[in-house]
Amino acid sequence: MNSQSEGTNPSQTIGIHDLVMDLFNALSAIKQLSELDCQIDDEALLVKQALTGLIQYQDMERCSFFMLDDLGCLTNLAGTSIQESLQVVESVADTPLTFKIGEGIIGAAAATGELQYCRNCPEDPRFERTADATPPGSLISVPVFTLNRQLIGVLNVSHPQPFYFNDWHIRLLEIYKNILGQLITSQRLVRQMERRIASRTAELESLVAETNQLKEHFASMSMHDQLTGLHNRRFFYDQVEIVVAQHMRYRNSLCLLVLDIDHFKVVNDRFGHLFGDQILVGVASALKRQVRSTDILVRFGGEEFVLIFTNTASEGGKVFGERIRQEINKLEWKLGGQKVNVTLSIGLFCLAADSYSDNLAPDIDEMINCADAALYQAKANGRNQLVVFDDHIVRGD
Repeated sequence: MNSQSEGTNPSQTIGIHDLVMDLFNALSAIKQLSELDCQIDDEALLVKQALTGLIQYQDMERCSFFMLDDLGCLTNLAGTSIQESLQVVESVADTPLTFKIGEGIIGAAAATGELQYCRNCPEDPRFERTADATPPGSLISVPVFTLNRQLIGVLNVSHPQPFYFNDWHIRLLEIYKNILGQLITSQRLVRQMERRIASRTAELESLVAETNQLKEHFASMSMHDQLTGLHNRRFFYDQVEIVVAQHMRYRNSLCLLVLDIDHFKVVNDRFGHLFGDQILVGVASALKRQVRSTDILVRFGGEEFVLIFTNTASEGGKVFGERIRQEINKLEWKLGGQKVNVTLSIGLFCLAADSYSDNLAPDIDEMINCADAALYQAKANGRNQLVVFDDHIVRGD
């Protein structure tokens, strides 16, 4: 028996080897495509990497991808060649080619939704020639779709030799274009999700900013008297705790004054509440001009104002108080040809540097009660004057 007939035919061995290599290269190309990161921001870069893998593992001269744009045209998004992958030549940025649906081999693939194989491009009437480019020998155009069969674009592979591609290439490209479609779809979904997240994040940040502004606005409103623009009683109790804490820590003096517009009810009854509001605004403006930035001035309620002079002893408090009283005496309003003036009665309570126990903070309400008692004494003495609280003045409950 002939020993050669019993063995393996050398041509069969070569054929099996070629088949194994073709299968290995095909699997390598598909594996490389499946490992691409769909989170790449640039869609053109993603497609370029996909084409590079196809060039690397398949004997194709050039690959390109024509993306369907918003105008319904197929525009060359990315392309590469075997020379570029081997770094023989550098990629040159040319004006992208554009085809209409149904135009040329590329347009036919998009219009029919089926693979188009141009076996001999120079002699195929379907091939669209350009004046400045040498036509390839063979060309395959494969439409690429999303999972719900929406056209994304057309994948093109070419080779200088006519009749170059075979059934193996066609089967590979059918698989390859499906994975490429999934990859591009995933990339778009990721970008869409990121845009939505960014939009929602911006909306939330804007909402938080608006909410904070509203909170600050309402907090400011809750701390301000809307008529005079001064701070109100709530602000006073919020700030006076800080002032008292500083008084205890640094052993400095402070003066608390309660100021009341004399006969204000008569003004309201005689001239009306709107005119009375003008009086309140004018007095508040005069008070603001007389206080320092470190002092606390509030409209305590009605026609009553409370003022705290920080780091000020009793004599300094009296000087400030008298200056304020005289300033109010100078104010003048006119109504119907009649001049209107008002006066202030002021009660002053001073908290000296050594007037507290190390373990016992001054009682704020007691301080106000003492200043109120001095105010009532000023009114009892004939109004338009300042009285300093002392132990001889009877405090109210």
